[in-house]
Amino acid sequence: MLKKNFLWALHLFIIILAGCSKKSVVSSSSAEYKEDLSLVRPRFEYVEPATEKRAEPIGTPKTTPAPRTNVDKPLYVNKRLETVLDTLAKHNKSIRYINGFRIQMYVGNVRQEADAAKSYIYQSFPDLNPYVSYTQPTYRVKVGDFMYRSDAEQYLELIREQYSSAVILADRVDIKRSLMVNPTAESN
Repeated sequence: MLKKNFLWALHLFIIILAGCSKKSVVSSSSAEYKEDLSLVRPRFEYVEPATEKRAEPIGTPKTTPAPRTNVDKPLYVNKRLETVLDTLAKHNKSIRYINGFRIQMYVGNVRQEADAAKSYIYQSFPDLNPYVSYTQPTYRVKVGDFMYRSDAEQYLELIREQYSSAVILADRVDIKRSLMVNPTAESN
């Protein structure tokens, strides 16, 4: 037991002695970095550009050169910029679908009810396009191509009068059809 206590005391003494010893830390402020990099820096000699002065014959009137027409036009666009803009316009015209919103008005297993929802949209909202999808055994009827949720919400209130379970869902919509939707339209 005495030997065990002695070993503990020895370990404790070594730990305390190690903690109290003076540590040498290199200070970054005392060790200053000095190196001459002037040998590897590039050097440039400035040479004044030579300008030729023409000797004008005595007695000839001084004429000012005519201004260039392309520089004086404030809205001048060069050919390269026009071609880039044309390619961007062609690319934008090729985009057909964007992320938008549709109203899901029917989800169920009965085909006749899905067809009835589709015909209701054709009669009440001729500017909206119905989309019927079938994933066995469920029919889904979605309506409209809306770019903005606020446009879909206006139609949602009108559709909920007939279909109370109608909701707005995010979906890929056709850009051309979404531009034809009139959000202020009322049902007939």
